[in-house]
Amino acid sequence: MIPEPLRDLFVRFHDAGGRALVVGGSVRDSLLGQPGKDLDIEVHGLPLDDVLRILRRLGPVNEVGRAFGVLKVRYDGTELDVSLPRRDQREGVGHTGIRATCDPDLGVKEAARRRDLTINAIAYDPLTGAYEDPFGGREDLARHLLRAVDPRTFGEDPLRALRVAQFAARFDYAVDPELEALCAAMPLQELPPERIRGEVEKLLLKGRALAAGWAFAQRAGIWKKVLPEWEDAPEALDRIARVPVEEPFRRLALLYAAACAHNTPAEVERVLDRLRVFRVAGYPVRRMVLSLVSRRDLARGTPDDATVRRLAEEGDMDLLAALVESPALLDAASRLGVRHAPLPTLLSGAELTALGVPPGPEMGRLLAALRARQLEGAISTSAEARCELARLLEAERSP
Repeated sequence: MIPEPLRDLFVRFHDAGGRALVVGGSVRDSLLGQPGKDLDIEVHGLPLDDVLRILRRLGPVNEVGRAFGVLKVRYDGTELDVSLPRRDQREGVGHTGIRATCDPDLGVKEAARRRDLTINAIAYDPLTGAYEDPFGGREDLARHLLRAVDPRTFGEDPLRALRVAQFAARFDYAVDPELEALCAAMPLQELPPERIRGEVEKLLLKGRALAAGWAFAQRAGIWKKVLPEWEDAPEALDRIARVPVEEPFRRLALLYAAACAHNTPAEVERVLDRLRVFRVAGYPVRRMVLSLVSRRDLARGTPDDATVRRLAEEGDMDLLAALVESPALLDAASRLGVRHAPLPTLLSGAELTALGVPPGPEMGRLLAALRARQLEGAISTSAEARCELARLLEAERSP
C-alpha cells in the first residue's frame, strides 16, 4: 500500500513521538485489491505545528485546510493529505456549518467516529502492518454491506445520503436498513448544486452496478428531493455503463443521456440546470446530452439513409448508437461516410456570392434547401449542387 520511499515519512513522525496512519479510501481500496489514487495520512500524538515542521522538510506545504487540521504536500511524486484527528460538530446549515476541533490525543476510535461508513473508517499502520478497525469495516467489506459508523454523527453532512447511493453503485453493496433510514431523513434541500453534481457524476462514472445505486436512491427518497425527474429507473443504465468510451467527458454525456431515458427534452434541461452541467474541460457535456436526447427516438429501429445523414448533423454517432443499442445505425453511418463527421458542405456561402447570390436571408434559405437535398441523397457533388441551385433560383424567379 505504501511505496518504500514514503515509509521514511512515517518513520519521521514516529521518531518525533507521534504515530502516522493511512486512513480513508486508500485503505479500503487496498483491501479490495484496487489501486488507490490519493493517500490520506492521520497523525496522532503530535501538535499541528510539529506536523507542519516535519512536512516542510519535504517541500512546500499547502496550508489552505489548516483550520480543519489538514495539510497538503507532494512527496516522492505522491499527493498527500496529512491531517490531525478531529471531531466535527454541526453548528449551522450545510457543509460549511460544521466546526472542526483538532485533538492530537483524541485516539484512533474517536477520530474514526466522524467518518461516514465503516468501510471508510479503517486505518493502517505501515510501520507495524497492523489495521485499526474499531467499527468493523473489514467485516462489512467481506459482507458487501454499507453501514454507518455512528448513527448519531452520520447526519452531520446531508451529502452523505448521496455518497451512500454512489458507493452502492460503485461496489454493488447492500445498504444496512438503519443507514437507509438515516439517508431517507436527510435534509437534502440545503445542499448546493455543485456538491450534488459531484456525487451524481461519481455514481455515473465509477459505478459498476448503477441500477443498485439508483434503486437505493429511489427507496430513500433521494431523487424525489434533489432530482424528481429521475424517479423512474432507466432499465438500460447498467448496459450503457459497460460501453467502452475512453474519454471521461464523452462517457459522462452518454451516461447523463441514459439516466434521462424517461425524460422529455424539457425535463432533461431542468436536470442539467439544477446540477449546473455545462462544459467540462472544454467538452460540451450539456450540448451533447441534449443532442443525444433529442435524436434518440429517430435513431431507434432501422432509420433510412436520409434519416441517418440527418442524425449525423449533430455528431457523435458512436454515442447515439450506444444509447439506443443499435449496431445497425453505426453500420449505416459508416456506409454513408457520416460515422465520424457530417457530410461535407457542397457549396459555401462564398461560392453562392460568386454565383450572384447576395448575403442575407435568401442565401440562408438556399443553403438550407441545398443541405436538405444533400441529406435526402438527391445531390452528392458540387456540380449537382450548382444545378440544384440554378433550379431553385429559377423557381423563385418564376411568377
